[in-house]
Amino acid sequence: MGRRDEREPPATSSRARRRRARPIKMSRGSSARRDPSRKGETAHALLFLEEGMSRFSAGDFPGAINSWEKALELEPDLFEAWNNLGKAREASGQHGEAIRAYHRATEIAQEQHEPWFNLGNAEDSSGDYAAAVAAYQRAVELEPNMFEAWNNLGNAQVHLGNLEEAVTCYRRALDIHPGLYETWFNLGNTWADLHQMDQAIDAYRHALEIRPDAYQVLYNMGFAHASRGDFARAMEEYRRASTLAPNDYEVWYNLGNVCLDLGFHGQAVEAYGKALEHHRKDHEVWNNLGNALAQQRRHSEAISSYQQALQLKPDYDVSWNNLGNVLDERGDLEAASRAYERATTLAPDQPTYHLNRASVLARRGDVDSAVEHLVQALALSPELRHFVPGFAEFAPLLDHPKLLSCKE
Repeated sequence: MGRRDEREPPATSSRARRRRARPIKMSRGSSARRDPSRKGETAHALLFLEEGMSRFSAGDFPGAINSWEKALELEPDLFEAWNNLGKAREASGQHGEAIRAYHRATEIAQEQHEPWFNLGNAEDSSGDYAAAVAAYQRAVELEPNMFEAWNNLGNAQVHLGNLEEAVTCYRRALDIHPGLYETWFNLGNTWADLHQMDQAIDAYRHALEIRPDAYQVLYNMGFAHASRGDFARAMEEYRRASTLAPNDYEVWYNLGNVCLDLGFHGQAVEAYGKALEHHRKDHEVWNNLGNALAQQRRHSEAISSYQQALQLKPDYDVSWNNLGNVLDERGDLEAASRAYERATTLAPDQPTYHLNRASVLARRGDVDSAVEHLVQALALSPELRHFVPGFAEFAPLLDHPKLLSCKE
């Protein structure tokens, strides 16, 4: 379909992107200290326990590990030392060793919630989310008001795909502590995953009340508004995010997308240009910049943008089709035909690509090839048959036997 403005908008890349980052996890800063009311440990073990605490607080994780291992040589059942050893191992990136230390702490002190919580964090970091869920659940059984554990339990449920359960956990955390920015943000993301955008927006608003400068929240708020079709509100949120994070190219990319959706083509070009100032290796940004330029009839620049996209991703069928559209508009039917041929080869199940190619082939006088692609387009999308008679170039083809056999 050569005259794109009369027939369809340019094909876009994937639309608004939402931060898919790991949910925000909470931890507790202090390591477990010995309960002074408990008797029976040697003085040296307790000294090594405190020495490890001082080293850990100073960021000397190897020194803390050494001190707590010495304490355990003297008192093998000192659960605080096992728990703290796990924290130092985890801080050093030794998740397997940390998990083993936390397991030992929970075996010795099964009714202490902190080792279970720490075990959950370590299992989560290692990617064993089912084990993390089990540990966090034990922690909240022992300490129902531990909001950090409820938040992190929600995170692990998200990783397992248990989104409704995650919502319940986040709500429980917020019942205990309503001022948790991290939990409101996590809750908003989970509502968005559930396609409940009104609830997501409400959660993001609460997060912004706590952290007005959290541009990630504004970014995802923009995504939620765009998903609801409220592109004007989405544009507002992306603009706010761009003032807080002017170097984040995806903020500019999404701003460009909603400007394009609203028909603000000049603003879209500006936003995509900003995105490319900070990251020039994203083929979708180049493609959508081409779309905005094409809408302004800046054909040469649009062609260059699509070619940039295709240099980055030569098998990107969307840009091949869009390149064909602009070349068609310029009257370069031969080059447009080659671009459409590449698009249909890469994505043979896209009916509009076949329709575009058929249009150019018909105008070039290649009737048999045009009919072939028109038949493929109708086979893939039978509803297109109602629009075919409106294309002047297809009028001579309507009585072709292959097309007649396609009629309902």
